[in-house]
Amino acid sequence: MADAFKSTWAGGEVLIPKAQVEAEAREAFHAGRDANEACPYPFHTDAGLQWLATFNLCIPLPVDR
Repeated sequence: MADAFKSTWAGGEVLIPKAQVEAEAREAFHAGRDANEACPYPFHTDAGLQWLATFNLCIPLPVDR
């Protein structure tokens, strides 16, 4: 997996660090935000897919008792 994701921002190409994408996703989850509203990246991009995967990994698994 890449350490950074390429994206277009304000007409130019930028690199977004993977750690930043993942931190933003964890922060959004813990703040109780909805993934569709909180993700700052289009879901069809590598950054968007990584953000969503990280967000989903924060969701606790159900416990059978």
